[in-house]
Amino acid sequence: MPTVKTLLPQKQADVQLIRVAAYCRVSSDSTEQKESFAAQVEYYTGLIGGNPFWTLADIYADEGVTGTSMRKRDDFNRMIADCRRGKIDRIITKSVSRFARNTVECLDTVRKLSKIGVSVLFEKEQIDTSKMSSEFLLALAGVQAQDESVSISGNMRWSYERRMKEGDFIGCKSPIGYSLVKGSLIINESEAEIVRMIYDMFLSGVSKPRIVQYLNEHCVPHRNTCIWNTASLNYILNNERYAGDALLQKFYTTGNLPFRKEKNKGQRTMYYVQNSHAGIISKARFDAAKSMQARRKKRNIQPHGLTKLLICQDCGHTFRQVCSDNNVYWSCSYQMSGHSDCQRIRVDEEDVIAALMRMIEILHQHCDSILIPMIKALEKLKSKENGTFHKLYEIDKTIAEINNQLYVISKLQLEGILLASDFAAQNNELTARLSRLRTERMNLLRQNKNDDDLIRLREVCETISSLEKPSEQFDEDLVRKVVEKIIIKSPTDIQIHVRGGLVLDEHLPNKKRRCGEE
Repeated sequence: MPTVKTLLPQKQADVQLIRVAAYCRVSSDSTEQKESFAAQVEYYTGLIGGNPFWTLADIYADEGVTGTSMRKRDDFNRMIADCRRGKIDRIITKSVSRFARNTVECLDTVRKLSKIGVSVLFEKEQIDTSKMSSEFLLALAGVQAQDESVSISGNMRWSYERRMKEGDFIGCKSPIGYSLVKGSLIINESEAEIVRMIYDMFLSGVSKPRIVQYLNEHCVPHRNTCIWNTASLNYILNNERYAGDALLQKFYTTGNLPFRKEKNKGQRTMYYVQNSHAGIISKARFDAAKSMQARRKKRNIQPHGLTKLLICQDCGHTFRQVCSDNNVYWSCSYQMSGHSDCQRIRVDEEDVIAALMRMIEILHQHCDSILIPMIKALEKLKSKENGTFHKLYEIDKTIAEINNQLYVISKLQLEGILLASDFAAQNNELTARLSRLRTERMNLLRQNKNDDDLIRLREVCETISSLEKPSEQFDEDLVRKVVEKIIIKSPTDIQIHVRGGLVLDEHLPNKKRRCGEE
């Protein structure tokens, strides 16, 4: 009699799911485009979720930004960073033009992604970068998208320049003191009085900082900003439109991608239109103001090694070098321009440089007891964070799912399917979860910052160790390699932030100022 043996099915190995991300972009923030944006999010959520071999990594989307440059697309750059962190295996996007309209950047990005094992699928062109033969097709599609942008921009520039030659180009915005009415600049008397007052004060000998202080203290309204500053004052005192003339094409847009707005320093033809509109002040007063500015202008100060390193503790903006007789000091640029209410602090340049040289000398002498232990501590901390990337991936996946749920309940509520009370309850619950997840994600990202700190600290240690003997003179290159920023806390206390997370406090001499100095 035959013997029957039952063979139980073996457990299949777990299928490694492909982590797929979608990238969406709309080129304006109009109502129609927002609907298109929401539709893309809904489409890709369903597409990725419906494939049993895929798992949703995240949906990245930029609204109301141009595709000609990648620098201004925050979510696009976040997606590329996540690819480098190993969180994404594949990217899906609608078309090459949605991904980028700059062929060079598009191909460069695709090549970099391919090197780290991330493929891109362009649905419209049916181009899959995981196939070697697709790069040529991608280049052709990218050139087509780029040519479209270049052609549109070229037509607009030609139209603008033709109108400039004829003298009837006004622009899209009117300066303070004017209103743009049917393509013409018309004097706005309420604002024009402010312009006349500024010229009267300046020509009577009042300094620019004093004028700014007066305007802010008397709450004189400004159209574009809440408060006045030196930049807005310079705009009024140097703009020929207030004398009734117009200098056209002060700036121009480059003809190649990525488009950039550049100051015209002779690259393009300028057009000076006399008596193009009614002036608020006379040409004689305008010329007098320009002559007075030229006489007041001090000698040009060359960029210093401390530029953009000194930071105001109160407002967070940089300090500016100021020369007074034989003394050179640094003070908060925003406070000096009337743009900030922070306390007025001056630090002597020689004292700051001496403190920096003293700090470098200390690091050089005690590298083994200061820098090396910090590096070892960061390396030990990094070894404990092996599960961080997996946690971030799970959080990002949940955030994407919650965003999709928020979109769905919003759509159901607008269509009348979901009651307002039910919508409010679900929306509040999902929003609270989203807030908690984002807080958790931020904390994990702070931990990942240790990787960058470790790299920078090793570079600082290598730089300091390579010195035979620190120079007693100010070495700008050395300071830039070692110092990230210097927080000015008071006229005598500064905080030097070394690249990599090390913070050192330094005390400056308490010098007595001359009578009359603040």
